[in-house]
Amino acid sequence: MSTRDDVLIPVDALPAALEAGAQLLDVRWTLGEQPGSGFGRYLQGHLPGARFLDLEAVLTGPTTDPTRGRHPLPDADQLGAGLGALGVDPSRPVVVYDEPGSFAAGRAWWVLRWAGLDVRVLDGGLPAWVASGRGLETDEPDAAPGRPLLLTTGHLPMLDADEVAAFDGVLIDVRGPARYRGEVEPIDPRAGHIPGAVNRPVTGFWDADGLLPRPDALADLLALPEGRPVAVYCGSGVSAAQVVLALASLGVEAALYPASWSGWSSDPDRPVATGVE
Repeated sequence: MSTRDDVLIPVDALPAALEAGAQLLDVRWTLGEQPGSGFGRYLQGHLPGARFLDLEAVLTGPTTDPTRGRHPLPDADQLGAGLGALGVDPSRPVVVYDEPGSFAAGRAWWVLRWAGLDVRVLDGGLPAWVASGRGLETDEPDAAPGRPLLLTTGHLPMLDADEVAAFDGVLIDVRGPARYRGEVEPIDPRAGHIPGAVNRPVTGFWDADGLLPRPDALADLLALPEGRPVAVYCGSGVSAAQVVLALASLGVEAALYPASWSGWSSDPDRPVATGVE
């Protein structure tokens, strides 16, 4: 069973973790931005020693099948090649960070744990580091690319569409309320939500400083019945990982539906619900 300390690392604990051998990855990314924008922000200033991990190139697989969603999972070979090119050592722990509201570090946390790596998210991301009075650097660190990593996936639970349709538990939709209710749909083929899903918007899963709320506040946000299995989805499998992380910090193991609404709504045979469950 995970705890908060298993999935998050506070800013004040990061220097000691790096001194002990942890590897630092910058995963800045925002939905809808121009390709390369996150890397551009990385070059303008990043935590010392951080290497840039590209969410679209490394943490997302081919988008040839719409029912797999807009950000399908990479296979083990693609992920291993991308991490190996960054010189990641799978025997050492990893810390990932982003900017609050981007959801990218949560996605990186999920994908890397799914592939068996020991990884935590920097609580509060880059702004928390800056607020602590510590500096940034603009040079890319000297790190020789390594060989592709030999990874195995499946170390975290996930569901496909058929398993979601048959799921007998609490299915959480973390998109904004208007998209959940089907009043607007700016991206995906159909508006609405998966029948039976409850809405817990991901925007609530940070406090004003971009930190994960304390356990009692998280429990209130989630309002989950005890003893029932939990699964989570979003628009394309990125922001949902933040809520899986929040649940893990409370000791609750939740399954991710990676294709999420973008995959479900692309299949005309899948039913759609609107309004509030």
